[in-house]
Amino acid sequence: MKKIYFLILAFVIFFANAQTEAVLVLNEGGAGSNNAEISLISNQSVTNNYFKTHNNNAALGDTAQDIKIYGDRIFVVLNISNQIKVINKSDFSLITTISANLDNPRYIAFSGNKLYVTNWGGSGSTDNYVAVYDLNTYTHETNIPVGSGPEKIYSKDNRLYVLLKGGFGINQFMDVINTSTNTVESEVNVGDFPHSIFEKDQFLYIMSSGNPYTSNSYGTFTVYNTATQSTVSSTAFPAGTKPAFMDTDGTNIYYMKDASIYKTPIATPSFSTAPIATAPITVTSYGTAYGFNIVNNTIYVADPKGYIAPGKIYTYDLQGTLQNTFTVTRLPNQIIAYNNSAPPSLSTMENTKASKLSLYPNPASSKFFVQGLNSGNIQVYDANGRKVINAQYTQNGIDIHTLPKGIYIVKITDKSTNFTEKLIIK
Repeated sequence: MKKIYFLILAFVIFFANAQTEAVLVLNEGGAGSNNAEISLISNQSVTNNYFKTHNNNAALGDTAQDIKIYGDRIFVVLNISNQIKVINKSDFSLITTISANLDNPRYIAFSGNKLYVTNWGGSGSTDNYVAVYDLNTYTHETNIPVGSGPEKIYSKDNRLYVLLKGGFGINQFMDVINTSTNTVESEVNVGDFPHSIFEKDQFLYIMSSGNPYTSNSYGTFTVYNTATQSTVSSTAFPAGTKPAFMDTDGTNIYYMKDASIYKTPIATPSFSTAPIATAPITVTSYGTAYGFNIVNNTIYVADPKGYIAPGKIYTYDLQGTLQNTFTVTRLPNQIIAYNNSAPPSLSTMENTKASKLSLYPNPASSKFFVQGLNSGNIQVYDANGRKVINAQYTQNGIDIHTLPKGIYIVKITDKSTNFTEKLIIK
């Protein structure tokens, strides 16, 4: 009997870990073909047409541009369809479709109970804007005019940081939006064709590739302080270097040039090092990789395979050793972490709160404690539903000094404990 029990326990643990390591691949599909799709990679195998499978063979839409998970929902931006599909994270069923006030939508971000999506609009610069929606009702609230060609958008505290790539031309700025007033409060020069942004502590790291249409415009790496709202540094890449894509594991920066992958420390970046790997992508005049992400300490590179064949996903460890190759559908462009067991949501957390327990200090900056708790499993989720801490509680508290500022959900489970509460990291 004990043997059967431990076999069942081992299976449960294995399945939970497999779900944590799973990823979703957003496949853009052919423009005008209405064949955008999502693939699931889990347990070293791939399942294609994941949206169709869970929605009675319905099409996802035309030209999938961005995918984000926020709490218990998945949001997919469809560029040519002029839609945002809202999907249930647990069973992958379609919740609703947002279509109001979208014109060439590109990328999405969240702040509080608002959803923000960048739009190119038409060919005129006055048509570029960030559309704002209520996350509870999905109703459109307003448009925020921005510079030409808004692309990636990042949310931190009460500001949005919008990279202006140029749309139908070339741009080199980042617009900073105050969400209290829904206005652009400053514009920062970050180099021609900004394409990637991430945050560590209070600093934004922005990479631009340089003007793709001129031979003497190269990449730029900008560090921006969100506390002082000022540029810390701007570093030019070596002559001839037009980097594409950038992501981080929290310690190092990873980026691509042509088909090669480069790695450099965040603390002391250097952009003239040798690549750690070169993906088996055919270099053409149309570019190389079509997507690049670091997920669960794995490097994912998306190969468009000539833009007509099913795409490939190559996975590498953080040292650049090829791990696996997966065949997905047309034009894979983004890879994100996925766990279909939804974390507690802010709207339901008070229902599971144990009356004798409380978090302190809250807000916190370096660590937090649980009053009334001697032991238990601590799980901390960020605003995107990612599990960022999984640890056993001790009287020394839980160390959170490496986590960015923001709102988190703390879940504590034990034999007699089921406690969930919001934590603010300041």
